[in-house]
Amino acid sequence: MLVIRLVAIGWLVSQAASGPATAPDEAGQPPLFEDVTRAVGLSGIESNRVAFADFNADDLPDILIGQTTVLLNEGGTHFARPQSARALSAVNVPRPNVAQVGDVNNDGWLDLYIGRYTELGKDGTTDDGLRGEIWLGDGQGGFARQADSAVGGVAETTIAACFVDYDRDGNLDLFIGNAYVVYGQGYEACPDRLFRGHGDGTFTDVTEPAGLLGLAETGQRDSRRPSYGVTHADWNNDGWPDLLVATYGRQWNRLWRNNGDGTFTDVAGETHFDGDEDRSGVYPEAVKRAREKPFRANGNTFDCAVADYDNDGDLDCFLAEITHWWAGPSSDVSMLLTNQGAAQGYQFRREPERIIRRHDLERWNQGDLHAGWIDVDNDGHLDLLIASSDYPDEQLLRIYRQSPAGSFEEWTARLGFRWVNASQLALADFDRDGATDILLGTNHMRLTAEQRAAHSRSVGLFRNVAAARAGNSFINIRLRGQCIGARVTVAAGQHRQMREVQGGLGHAGHHDDTDCRFGVGRATRVDLIEVRWPAATGTTQRFTDVPANRFYELRRGAALEPLSP
Repeated sequence: MLVIRLVAIGWLVSQAASGPATAPDEAGQPPLFEDVTRAVGLSGIESNRVAFADFNADDLPDILIGQTTVLLNEGGTHFARPQSARALSAVNVPRPNVAQVGDVNNDGWLDLYIGRYTELGKDGTTDDGLRGEIWLGDGQGGFARQADSAVGGVAETTIAACFVDYDRDGNLDLFIGNAYVVYGQGYEACPDRLFRGHGDGTFTDVTEPAGLLGLAETGQRDSRRPSYGVTHADWNNDGWPDLLVATYGRQWNRLWRNNGDGTFTDVAGETHFDGDEDRSGVYPEAVKRAREKPFRANGNTFDCAVADYDNDGDLDCFLAEITHWWAGPSSDVSMLLTNQGAAQGYQFRREPERIIRRHDLERWNQGDLHAGWIDVDNDGHLDLLIASSDYPDEQLLRIYRQSPAGSFEEWTARLGFRWVNASQLALADFDRDGATDILLGTNHMRLTAEQRAAHSRSVGLFRNVAAARAGNSFINIRLRGQCIGARVTVAAGQHRQMREVQGGLGHAGHHDDTDCRFGVGRATRVDLIEVRWPAATGTTQRFTDVPANRFYELRRGAALEPLSP
């Protein structure tokens, strides 16, 4: 009965879609997605920031638009504003520069961190008084500001954030990325900050004792750098969440190894996470610019999409970069980084030939600001989405499909839609049919007036139809309680896959739902499910011979239970 009812929900959405069906591409291939934006009530809503999260704990992913507007999922067929008088939009919260989602007071309801980009200027007179804040959720789409949360004590240029339980005490902590002190006036940046959560909505700034404060002096390995994206991942499989920082201004990225004692060590250089091997800093001969110093010959990194894409049991990543034709070797391009595992000290191998960004123009821009991993056809191999914007030359949402042999082929023409100047993206199975869907924002940065008129800033929701057409199976596991940083491994047949639950990632803190969803190909049963919880006790649970094509829930120490639709 469970599977029949879930399929029915997906059927209702497809029938509700207005307008003609999306046509096949030029080669006659059927589309991967269908546009259900109008059908689910999102038509005409404009934003460049979007996120999925279950704010009312009904097991359906809701939507956060523009970082202050919650839309609740009504059965997988429609989204609507909550009736709560405490909705953020109702209390007129000024638009933040970053928002992140997590249960900071352990009451079962998702809360929000709202971060502000406060650039004081050299004279210190441009302070608007806005600071970072914690807003506690009420489980109905409403929020109340947490007084004295201590996350906004300093006016800084906050632009990224993620929740993480870095000390594994069961309470969410907060890591925020800050940018330049004053944009365009030197390389000096504000320090990134780590706040230890107490489980009641309040925090303590532990940046300095954790070893994350850095030097105000620029150009050194320990200098503060403009951080445009942050995330967490247990990169070295030791059970402790590490911090990954995407750095702007062609400065070195950071990989903060969690030492397990409350401190961190930057190992980006020795792991090749900091930048590509070309540190020459030279420009093409046609560009008359002086050679850059090594600390300024890396990337404008915005996102770090983390996943075990090659199913070998450790986390890899894709770095999304802004770069330009005129930068040449002085700037990095977007890059797949493959984790080489314990034998190689968990170093990353940069693979420029695996995912190739082709450019038709001689003078091109590459505005890759966001990225995400999706198994579009549930074949057990993760595919890559890249959302590009900010420049007027063919910036799109693109998809690269991974073959069983591990090669990538661009399938953008098969998406079923063309999304120009794709901004933030979020991934979830909004209609609970076992396939991962895409929510997108749109950006108008640097477009001409004609281009802005031709392309609205509307959000778009696209329902995955490829997985059902392929006939492949899935299994979906929802972890209850504090699960940020948990790992779920699934083995089916010859394939073994792993997911790590994320507390936000990348530029401006984009957020997917926290369900662990696996495509398992033609398998009808899963041989093994293994869950490693993030608590200090190191609890691991295992379940064998589990039916596929179902949704399950799990609490730490309890049995794996079917999740009612």
